[in-house]
Amino acid sequence: MKIPREIPSMRRTDNSLKEVMTNLCNQKNFRRVFLNQTIPVLRLFANQPTMVLLYFIYNADTNNMIYCTYEDIMQDCSIGNKRTVANTLKTLQETRAIVKISKSHYMLNPALMLQGNNEKFGLLAFEFNDYISLCEKEKRYVSK
Repeated sequence: MKIPREIPSMRRTDNSLKEVMTNLCNQKNFRRVFLNQTIPVLRLFANQPTMVLLYFIYNADTNNMIYCTYEDIMQDCSIGNKRTVANTLKTLQETRAIVKISKSHYMLNPALMLQGNNEKFGLLAFEFNDYISLCEKEKRYVSK
């Protein structure tokens, strides 16, 4: 009999957020999830920030790209407050669940969801990490 485990938290003991790491994924820790069945069930219990994450997971294309505006998210997730969407996207970026590529263009971390094989995971993880590096360089440049 398998003993149930507590769901891990994205918060550290000092209450800071952990980051989603692409280098921790391997062939043995994949599970198959059918989004067309899972997302509607999760929506039953999801709060507004969770709805935004589910929206990104469900709407990512085969390269984990999402093209949407705040208004698209607000309408499709039935969220009336733009600040909720902005705060959620900021948190998703801080945890590296997504990276903002340009206005209304995001990439979902392939460690969260991927459509493809191990080779595609490697390519998307490399691309995602490049975007993260670029964003960090831009932040450093702006702060100078």
